[in-house]
Amino acid sequence: MSEKNEPTVGNYQRGLEVMAQLWGQEVANDMLMFWRSVHPDIERYITAFALGDVWARPTLDLKTRSLICLASAVVLERADQVRLHTRGALQNGATAAEVAETIIQLMIYAGFPAAWQAMEIANQVIGDRSEKTKS
Repeated sequence: MSEKNEPTVGNYQRGLEVMAQLWGQEVANDMLMFWRSVHPDIERYITAFALGDVWARPTLDLKTRSLICLASAVVLERADQVRLHTRGALQNGATAAEVAETIIQLMIYAGFPAAWQAMEIANQVIGDRSEKTKS
C-alpha cells in the first residue's frame, strides 16, 4: 500500500491478470463493472489486495484457492459466491467431481441444507458450462 493508503499499481495490475485467469476475461470485466457500481474504492481494494496480493501468492494454485473459497461460501450460505467460485474452480482445472466432493465434504460441517443449496447452484454452473462447450 502507498502512503495514501491506496493499492499499488503493481498489485492492481496483477489483480486484473489473476481475475482474467480465474474467471475468464468476460466474467472478470463484469465483476469489475459490478464492484465499481457498488463503489470505486471497493473495486480497487478487491482487485489490488484480494486478487493482486492474496490470490497471487505462489504457494497455492488458483484451483486450490477456488475450492477453498467455494468451501467458505458453502459454509456461509453465500449463493452468489458459490456460483462465482464454482466457475473459478472449473476454469482453473477442477473437475465437476472435485467441486461436488468439496460440497459433499461440507455436509458434515456446514449442514445438509447449506450443502444441498450449494450443490444445486454448482450443478447449474456445471450444466451451463457444459452447454457452452457443446456450442
